[in-house]
Amino acid sequence: MKIKMKLNGQEVGAAGGLDHLVLDQVKRSMQEKVAGLTCPEHMMAAVIQVNGESLSGLKVQIQACCDAMRQRVAKALA
Repeated sequence: MKIKMKLNGQEVGAAGGLDHLVLDQVKRSMQEKVAGLTCPEHMMAAVIQVNGESLSGLKVQIQACCDAMRQRVAKALA
């Protein structure tokens, strides 16, 4: 499963700083929750995008092949 993280419009990599450490922990947690999830009908994984202007304003978007897969990923992340 691919997880893309953007903070204040810029993609977050392995750079330093507290914000980046927090985002890295969020990303790892998400990866653990959705590891191995693929759509049983389409055999595809979803893409999760996390965007926001700040850590307190992060929004999660799930791009999936179908609504059923989107719901499976959302349930796993909840």
